[in-house]
Amino acid sequence: MHFHQILLFIIHKISGQRSENAPYYLLKGKKSGQTIQDVTYFQLHAFFSILPQLSKEDYDESINELFKNEFIRVNESLVYITEKGFKILPSDKEPLFNGWKYRGKEQLFWKRIDLVIQTLSQFQANEKKFVPNQKDISIQHFVKDFLIQNNFREFNLNTDIKQEIFYLLENPSFDDIHRTLFVYRLSGYKTTGLTWEQLARHYHMTDLNIKIIFLECLHSMLDNISIETSPRLFNLAKDIRIDTPLTESAFKTNSLFEKGYSIEEIAKIRKLKINTIEDHVIEIVSNDKNFSISAFISKEQVEEILHLSNELETKKLTLIKQRLPEISFFQVRLALTKGEKNS
Repeated sequence: MHFHQILLFIIHKISGQRSENAPYYLLKGKKSGQTIQDVTYFQLHAFFSILPQLSKEDYDESINELFKNEFIRVNESLVYITEKGFKILPSDKEPLFNGWKYRGKEQLFWKRIDLVIQTLSQFQANEKKFVPNQKDISIQHFVKDFLIQNNFREFNLNTDIKQEIFYLLENPSFDDIHRTLFVYRLSGYKTTGLTWEQLARHYHMTDLNIKIIFLECLHSMLDNISIETSPRLFNLAKDIRIDTPLTESAFKTNSLFEKGYSIEEIAKIRKLKINTIEDHVIEIVSNDKNFSISAFISKEQVEEILHLSNELETKKLTLIKQRLPEISFFQVRLALTKGEKNS
């Protein structure tokens, strides 16, 4: 997918219910209650935090281009996809991203594998002195330990890793450009991986679109790595997947819920506002469909909110709250999040 396609896909999901900046916060991985609940509301887990370095200037430029081409429109600060924009939505392929699981840590995997390939290539050529591509000391230490543990002086490691990479690159979901970018970025003996600028010129694309396609490749490879089929790469992917997707603050709140404390008690213990603890509840529910919400809302109220949301074809809190004045905004958010999580 290209950047404009990603924006249109997200805007299609949130059309008429969020502002034009909502996709920006989603792509950056903003850890606010609103953004995290939107991930679940609109089933946008794939795109969360896939572009943490995205600048507001680049984002605004792309949004303006979509607006000028009449692919989107903005009305009363809400963004809508137009019929013209809907017609060019990518429909033949599902996104290969898994941002919710990796949140930028796929780059750590890439740095490890890049340095492993470079090191093995140098040693195979009997050239033991070289300048490592990866300057991060923690990466160098990780790779050094990996190579020692896998007895890297034996030729088998080189062969095993090559076979495992080829196996993953045979993924039928990949286009040729996914495979080529991965290989072209690697460095080895007397070979330097191509820069983003060089690849962008070669493919007549923007740097950003090249990076996005490369990101698809990394996410899909990580999704398909297993200890059975890719034991060497499985070790290189250690701690890459987010096991606890909760923010640190929400994790602390969840621990107190597990001990039986109420929202009010937790707010007092942690010296936080009740609204903040409510945001944590939304985040917890977004990540754990088994988390019980019976202490905050009845089953009948959940069903009533979800029914009204479907009837009005909206997830806008204010519209639902207007029809159900006796229910709080927190309860509306909770019901919508629980409903989408369970579905």
